[in-house]
Amino acid sequence: ILGVFQKLVSSKANEVSAFELLQALIQYIPQELMAPHLQSLFQILMMRLQHGKSARYTRLLTHFFAVFIGKFGGQVYMDSLNAIQPGMGLMLLVQVWLPRLQSDLPSQKAEAKAQVVGLTKLLCDTPALLSDANGQRVWAQTLAMIVAMLTSQGSVLAGGGSGDTANDDDEPMEVVEIGYDATFSHLHFAKRPVQDPFVNVKDPAMDFARALHGLSQSQGPGRLQPIIQQGLSSDPKLSAGLETMFQKAGLNL
Repeated sequence: ILGVFQKLVSSKANEVSAFELLQALIQYIPQELMAPHLQSLFQILMMRLQHGKSARYTRLLTHFFAVFIGKFGGQVYMDSLNAIQPGMGLMLLVQVWLPRLQSDLPSQKAEAKAQVVGLTKLLCDTPALLSDANGQRVWAQTLAMIVAMLTSQGSVLAGGGSGDTANDDDEPMEVVEIGYDATFSHLHFAKRPVQDPFVNVKDPAMDFARALHGLSQSQGPGRLQPIIQQGLSSDPKLSAGLETMFQKAGLNL
């Protein structure tokens, strides 16, 4: 199966199918069976990123990593990438993942929710991120991105965007004459429905607030506050959004 994935992902025409196959493996194959293949799998992904980077591939890759972390945890993500090259986990986050989200927020709720779930796990279940100044800086940037996806105007999770009613490449439907045409026609009603890999997560904002509260409690009083302020200082709306989430959850940092 991984051989089929490698052939698919090497072609831009088939890369969407490659990631659909890969996501199915992550969702339905137990982690212990996937573990021996993760380093090879990540090497294939990173080589393709290096030699054939495109906006669509970056979206597919960052969505996959969000689902991967949501299923297997942030430490497995970090360990698998760092085994290829030390520091690669943080480097990918800073140079590829966060810039993608800053310029190209997910327009579908399921994808946006997957990003929030995955990045929340990365922040709150990966203590190594807080072990040095560089990790804390990246942690703060990631926190700001999560809050932005949950609260910023235009974010699909905050009431903006197009939701999950259509794919990104949908075009407005037109009334056409019925007849035979030898050319390929896009079938609007034959598309696969948008898959939600985290159907059990009903409220990603509430889960984020609870996870951040739990991390704050485990780190001790006042440890996270300066890092959180560092991440949210560039936009007062983000601080207000985080405070609102915690109020709704009935929690305090």
